[in-house]
Amino acid sequence: MSERRYLVKEMFGPTLQGEGAHAGRAVVFLRFAACNLDCTGCDTDFSPEGARRYTADEIVARLRELDTNHTYRVVVTGGEPTLQWDADLARAVRGAGFRVHMESNGTRVPAGPVDWLTISPKPQHHPAGLALADNLPADEVKVVVDDTVDEAVLDRYAARWRCEHYFLQPWMDARYDHNLQRTIAMIQARPRWRLSLQLHKIINVP
Repeated sequence: MSERRYLVKEMFGPTLQGEGAHAGRAVVFLRFAACNLDCTGCDTDFSPEGARRYTADEIVARLRELDTNHTYRVVVTGGEPTLQWDADLARAVRGAGFRVHMESNGTRVPAGPVDWLTISPKPQHHPAGLALADNLPADEVKVVVDDTVDEAVLDRYAARWRCEHYFLQPWMDARYDHNLQRTIAMIQARPRWRLSLQLHKIINVP
């Protein structure tokens, strides 16, 4: 059987994690192509066009090249990374000493272990028949706020995923000021939730 090749949109770094509990940490990024959602206003290019296929060993080699300051922390994202992340790739990346931080939309359980799992649910963009997965070991929940998100939605998420870190992040689209004000109001009403801003956009890093 031939060795699996993973469809990767980009690998880059060194840079900073821009969002959530680890915002400001030095990291490198592994971004997979492909997603099972089609979110209106998505700010990430995860299309297969321009993506390349890599073996697990090639991914590790590239991450080592990028990690010039030896942070040994990689953010695995997409698209939706659980469509491709598996036990073999997890073994290769973590075996090379990297701590793996994954951000997922919460529709699939990762097929290989990770060290930090961020769930960013967007059920308002699910196609018919797609649901949030059960038994996800979330370390962090990060909700992107648009007009579909209200306090009742936050309460359901907090009951579904018991973890230490809950973040609200205003959708950075043409209605950003409106989304930000709604985000702040919900944090005041539900103070277990904290504000996450897209730091990388504010300070203009990749």
